[in-house]
Parts: sequence; structure tokens; C-alpha cells
Amino acid sequence: MEWEKIQNIIGETLHVRPEDVQMDSSFFDDLGADSLEVYQIITAVEDEFSVEVSDAVSGYMPQTAGALYNRVADLLGIG
Repeated sequence: MEWEKIQNIIGETLHVRPEDVQMDSSFFDDLGADSLEVYQIITAVEDEFSVEVSDAVSGYMPQTAGALYNRVADLLGIG
């Protein structure tokens, strides 16, 4: 369920079909995102799941859709 929500957020933000977003999809190489779009995805995911995926100190930016999902799963305790 969480994975599908993340796929939908990524799809809406990057104007790609959610089913084309795979765990190993690189935001930059495969999905054509720039850093601002990845930031928008992170913000939308944080709002959807009420978690803090990144913080100003760490500057965490996932490189793949799967890395983002794993981070959210860890924060929600479902990983």
C-alpha cells in the first residue's frame, strides 16, 4: 500500500505513469528528475505519511524510488 502511494506521488510529480516507477528507478537517470523535483517528491511523501524523510543537517536525498520507500518504511516501522 505505501509503495503504491509513493509510486503515485512520483508519477504525479514527474508526469510519468506510476506503474513505470520501479524500486530501482533512479530519479535522475531513469525518471529524468532534477533536484527540485526530488525535493517536491520528498515533501509530498513527508506530508502523506507524516514523517521527516530528510533534515537540513543530513541533506539526505534518495537516488532511487526504492531508497525513498525504504526510508519511509523504516520511519514507519514497517521495513
